[in-house]
Amino acid sequence: MLKSISFINIVLAIVYFLFYLLNSTSYAMIGILIVIAFSALTIRNVEKGLKPTAIYFILGVLMSVFAGFLVVWTYNVILSSFEHDYFGNSWLYIAISICLIAGIIIQIGGLFIRRP
Repeated sequence: MLKSISFINIVLAIVYFLFYLLNSTSYAMIGILIVIAFSALTIRNVEKGLKPTAIYFILGVLMSVFAGFLVVWTYNVILSSFEHDYFGNSWLYIAISICLIAGIIIQIGGLFIRRP
């Protein structure tokens, strides 16, 4: 399960990047790179049966912080969409963001459950 959710997180991060961050110079691009790196490390560790290293835990914390920022950004977009009746153009962003947040939370939770 952990390996498949890692693949899903990589795909969702790439989709999020392609749809919303392609022309961005914000810190969200760094967060997307962290999600991809952490998910790739998770896949490698699961496949080879390796124990996590310090960089793995640092990336995990940074990915959790990025998930927190995604929650705040998505919440603000939802509030703004209600205020301006603008859901026609923001529902796809909200859906992808919620899926990415859920994937990150499930991956971090799965790591705590599957502790070596």
